Amino acid sequence: MLGIRKVIKTVVVGTCIGLASVNVVAKDNYILAGASPGGLWSLLGAGVDKAMRASYPNATVTYQTSGGGFANAVQVASQKVDFGIMHDAEAKIAAKGTDPYKAPVTNLRAMAVMYNFGAFQPMVTKDFADKYGISSYEDLKSKKPPVRLIINKRGIIAHNQALEVLAAYGITVSDIESWGGSVQYSGSKGIVELMKNRQGDMVMNNLFVGHSSIRDMLNSMPMVMMPVSQAVRDRVSSAMGTGQMVIPGKAYDILSDDYPTLALTAMLVVNSGTSDDEVYKVTKALINNISEIQGVHKAMRALNPEMMVKQNAIPFHPGAVKAYKEAGLM
Repeated sequence: MLGIRKVIKTVVVGTCIGLASVNVVAKDNYILAGASPGGLWSLLGAGVDKAMRASYPNATVTYQTSGGGFANAVQVASQKVDFGIMHDAEAKIAAKGTDPYKAPVTNLRAMAVMYNFGAFQPMVTKDFADKYGISSYEDLKSKKPPVRLIINKRGIIAHNQALEVLAAYGITVSDIESWGGSVQYSGSKGIVELMKNRQGDMVMNNLFVGHSSIRDMLNSMPMVMMPVSQAVRDRVSSAMGTGQMVIPGKAYDILSDDYPTLALTAMLVVNSGTSDDEVYKVTKALINNISEIQGVHKAMRALNPEMMVKQNAIPFHPGAVKAYKEAGLM
């Protein structure tokens, strides 16, 4: 039976987890694959570590930087790490085995949703919108302005979602270039700098509502939020296995009303071969000590136990299901 890897230190402690009660844990060192250092996922790693130590003082969760969710699927599937963070859309792509994978990744299982509010927030500068009469994607398609669009870099799921939205409106990168425009690719920090330096007219990215980078842009120039129709939201959600959400109108001065949009969900995934007892133990610690995760960032205050089970991209691990049923969440 495959269990999560143990790190044996200077003394022998206890017996193997398969023989011990799930209420007792040796000095286990779990490895969690995230993304870049210093970002939200690194904070989530710290929160998971705190949640585990709240129930098991000798346990540690070590955050390991990686290329993000797509890379983490391979890390978890090959058991190079104990668990990893992925978006729902990335997990669905991995299960299907479509690009960037060469074959389906069938041994990933969900353990816990960390958030489901990575909001799609497409914006265009007011100067550009006024100059070309752009207030919607339909305007963009019909008027064909030389828009300089900036989206997240390849290999990040926000990149895929931006292209899916464009495709749903019948717009391609080649179309934009044929209009005399351009498409640039950058990480979230780079996007802000490009926009502030007036090197872009429009941005499409997924971030938390009120994210500092969005505030930074809005403080630098007037911008307009581009609406995404219900039909397009439904089409993209169906294609990518992602959710939807509503940004409150009071979130930004540029909104006059609530703004319905697409959303990405991030979750902890584990190898299907990991023992039920081990996953139950970790999941129960996360449920019981959710305040440790809520405390890592103000945006994470929205996390609650009910949200932890809200995904359908891949099956939950049986050990996690046991913990959720015990807590009355499934």
